[in-house]
Amino acid sequence: MAQKDYELERLRGEMDSAQRAIDVAKSRLDPIRSQRDSIKSEINSIKFRIADLKHSIDLEYDAIRICRQARNSYDADNHRYRAQSFKDALQREYEMKAGCYARLDMLKSDYESALSALNDAKARKQAAREAFNSRLQIVKDRNAARRAEWKETACKKCGKPIQYHIDWKRVPNLCKECAAKEKAKWHETSCKKCGAPIRYHEEWSHKPTICKECKAKVH
Repeated sequence: MAQKDYELERLRGEMDSAQRAIDVAKSRLDPIRSQRDSIKSEINSIKFRIADLKHSIDLEYDAIRICRQARNSYDADNHRYRAQSFKDALQREYEMKAGCYARLDMLKSDYESALSALNDAKARKQAAREAFNSRLQIVKDRNAARRAEWKETACKKCGKPIQYHIDWKRVPNLCKECAAKEKAKWHETSCKKCGAPIRYHEEWSHKPTICKECKAKVH
């Protein structure tokens, strides 16, 4: 079984942390972008109204000149009054436009801060991803080298494959099941001379009754 690589786990955690920071930065940016777009739309509307008011003012002054030429002071005064009304409205539009730009300036700091945080988090995630991929290749190569140290042979009893390491002093010739069965065939009795334990195999045709030491004494 491959061992857990703690550096890979650390880098995976770093990518997850960076992704959470990305999500937080995006959650900050989205409402700011929405507010900014709303203000820009408002500014565009104001610009249209300003252009319309300027045009109306020009028309009123043209009318004033015509009335003066006709010596019609009454209508000239009315057009002058209307022109002043348009100029007052124009001033209010300019003030609203300035207010919109002031609001944009206030949002700009928050926007740049959130954008900077987003870019930093993206850079962190990219660096962690590159380090993770590099480390992953190292781990794969290491695991491949470890797998290459394991060989396979067959159980001489049942033919089942047996995994063994090249550093083992003895290559196994029995699988675990057959080895257990073989081990179960060995029993123990006591020497009738000295009582010492004697191991014997159940397939032996003759069950020993005297240990090697006692046999040596007899001879």
